[in-house]
Amino acid sequence: MAKILVISDKNDDLIKISTLVSDLIPDCLVITAQSGLQGIEKAKTESPSTILLDIEMPEIDGYEVCKRLKSGEKTKHIPIIMLTEIKSDPKSRIKGLESGADTLLKKPIDEVELITQINMALRISKAEKEKAEIKYKLQQARKMEAIGTLTGGIVHEFNNILFPIIGYAEMSKYDVSENSKVRNNLEKILKAADRAKNLIQQILAFSQQDDQERKPLKVQYIIKATLKLLRASFPATIEIRQNIDNACGSVMADPSEIQQVIMNLANNAYHSMKEKSGVLEVTLSEVDIDSGDLSSKIDLDPGSYLQLTVSDTGCGAEHEDMEHISDSHFTIHGQGEEAGMGLIETYGIIQNCQGNISVHSDPDKGTTVRVYLPLIDTKSDEIQEISAEQDIPTGNESVLLVDDEEDVVEMMHSMLERLGYQVFSINSSIGALDTFRHKPEKFDLVITDQTMPEMTGMELAKELILIRSDIPIILCTGYSEVITEDNAKSLGVKEYVMKPVRVTEVAMKIRKVLDRNRRKT
Repeated sequence: MAKILVISDKNDDLIKISTLVSDLIPDCLVITAQSGLQGIEKAKTESPSTILLDIEMPEIDGYEVCKRLKSGEKTKHIPIIMLTEIKSDPKSRIKGLESGADTLLKKPIDEVELITQINMALRISKAEKEKAEIKYKLQQARKMEAIGTLTGGIVHEFNNILFPIIGYAEMSKYDVSENSKVRNNLEKILKAADRAKNLIQQILAFSQQDDQERKPLKVQYIIKATLKLLRASFPATIEIRQNIDNACGSVMADPSEIQQVIMNLANNAYHSMKEKSGVLEVTLSEVDIDSGDLSSKIDLDPGSYLQLTVSDTGCGAEHEDMEHISDSHFTIHGQGEEAGMGLIETYGIIQNCQGNISVHSDPDKGTTVRVYLPLIDTKSDEIQEISAEQDIPTGNESVLLVDDEEDVVEMMHSMLERLGYQVFSINSSIGALDTFRHKPEKFDLVITDQTMPEMTGMELAKELILIRSDIPIILCTGYSEVITEDNAKSLGVKEYVMKPVRVTEVAMKIRKVLDRNRRKT
């Protein structure tokens, strides 16, 4: 609904113009101000689509009001129609345009001209809002791109730090007896390191905001991991409660999009409570919806759904504000753009997953958002993890190990020797290429890092394959925007390993590559 602000010190003019505008444009809300200063304040708080401004007013006249409105950040894009007496001279008209008015109308007001000018102003207002929307989204995209680049570098460094911690702890674990206190302590170190690894992956997934293929997904882990991230960033005055049913089934979704939904809803809730203490509660359960449950607020087909509920005890929205819930920058707590990306993106994600959202908000009790996602039939979404206690495959082949991180090279060298391999390690890709070029038949396998100065792991792999086409190569990386497992293998790399990784997984990948290569020869 369009909102039109009329500013005049003459009560008769306010009544006459308000009635006229309401009659000519039924689908609009007319608000009034009886002075220039009052009009400026209402323009800031009400954000009208158009302003009708009388020139002749005490205290500050229409020219000054117009100048102030056009210089204000919140009001500079609002179209202003100045109302002037019929006997006004051309100089007054020029002065009005110079002060920032978009157009001027003479009194008595011609109805046709008024409706034409208001409609034109409303179109201008709509265009300005769309322009601001595009600008905002572009800024957000650039911000996320910068965050993604920064996060990628941090992730790479953290993974290189974690890799030796995990490697040395795991090797030490096998050096002590099973009932040893030291072994128990090492298990706790590994458990903490795995948590750090998972946390880094969650941060990376959120910062990238990549479009990923939707797949069968159990969202319990994503919710819990995201709440851990939020707990670290929210003040202690915000209590986070969770009631996650681990027995809930699967949905077809993208993990990063689900995390985005949770982060957005939780951040909106936080902004409503940040001035005081409060409770953020997240619940996950299954619900069955039949035709009798359906209403205009929950436009869903009958069936079984996953219900994610995010509620808070903050300041909710008034009932009339809920009409604007899908506005691009609307936040259900009225905290402005800073409170989150607005619900429209969340709606888009959920609707693309064939789900929907319902919102109940009360200024005195807080807000509850319910997200519904259709459950799917699937045998199992569980990814079988490699057990650290299973037998570790060993070997005696010759391995060329390449990594520019000294700590990683030392740890992996020790790990591979313990597995029985003859290891030649080097921390330079150029040096590794020279070594291989002199004795290409000496090595049965090359394990190389991706991110290295002078020559990347993939560039090194290409050169090694040119020298000896049958050399098996395993590529390791802490993080790479350029190389994925699929394109690495398409370029001749036999296996792809994301750091940090457990001894068992490394040992199994090495054996898999070497045994497969032996069968071919």
